Amino acid sequence: MINILERYIAKTLVQSTAVVALIITSILFILSLLAEAKSMTTGDYGLGQAVLYVLMRLPRDIYHFSPLLMLLSSIAALSVLSSYRELAVMRASGFSIRRIITSVLIAAFLLVLAISVIGEWAGPGLSYKAVVQKENAQHGEEAMTTASGSWFHIGNNFIHVESVDDRYHMNGVTRYEFDGHKLQSVYYAKTALYQHKEWLIRDVVKTTFYPERTKSQSFAELPFDIKFNANLLNASVLEAGEMSLPKLTKFAQYLEQNGLQSSEYRFNFWQRIFRPFASLIMIFLAIPFVLGALHTASMGWRIVVGILAGFAFFILNELLGQLSVVYQIPPFLAALLPLLVFAGMGVWLARKLIRN
Repeated sequence: MINILERYIAKTLVQSTAVVALIITSILFILSLLAEAKSMTTGDYGLGQAVLYVLMRLPRDIYHFSPLLMLLSSIAALSVLSSYRELAVMRASGFSIRRIITSVLIAAFLLVLAISVIGEWAGPGLSYKAVVQKENAQHGEEAMTTASGSWFHIGNNFIHVESVDDRYHMNGVTRYEFDGHKLQSVYYAKTALYQHKEWLIRDVVKTTFYPERTKSQSFAELPFDIKFNANLLNASVLEAGEMSLPKLTKFAQYLEQNGLQSSEYRFNFWQRIFRPFASLIMIFLAIPFVLGALHTASMGWRIVVGILAGFAFFILNELLGQLSVVYQIPPFLAALLPLLVFAGMGVWLARKLIRN
């Protein structure tokens, strides 16, 4: 009997998760597509490319909102069981509040695990490919991003960049300067920096081609004497959410080794590590909402309270993320604190529910 009730709770939770996921996915798709409307007139980027771009970024976006998704799903599932008095029947048959909480959390754990695996495995890679395809469509004649780096066509110059740290710092820059169809010179610079409204290349080797010979020269620093639009680097800049966790760790270490700020990337790393736990805590928080303080409220009111609680979590999370960068709060602590606050709230409500 107990196993049947546990399976029934799990089935209801899975069905509710599917419905809520469909609703949230539809809302995210429509809002994201509307946001892309202003970009559809640039280059070859049209409606078809915009739809593909939004679809490829959906796994990352859904995973980002997975705590809210699981909170609303659990509220909806338990509200359905409560509305038909099924929870009351379960409790009358000896299925305790503790057992209900445990059954919901076990079923939720499997769902959260599946969402996390898909979100971390497919989300960052698909999101980055979407950005690359969008930028290539918008700037196809000026810029192209490949697996080996980015290519830019500016005037009589073709420029290859191995990697981009941000829009003001490039690594492994090779510039091919042509005179008509004739290669005139090649510059290779270890780094390029944007300072005082101009680009500078450092550790430069310049090779000049003459009819019967070549000449190589080395320079510590040279001005990058071409008009280079930093917006062309959009596809080359990997945002934290578009990196896998191992790549995110390596990039943060690279920034620290070069004396650059890494708090944003460290915070994003820990935030993603804790995201599955955040989903479970949101579910744990939903149970007292439905069985306790809001047991007499309608499902619509419970959903509203759940949305407010979810957004409160996200606001606190984002606020602490910004504070960790500005005030140098340890990223681990900044990512963990919202979980501790809401977990404490859930424990307090659950104990109160069990006592009553």
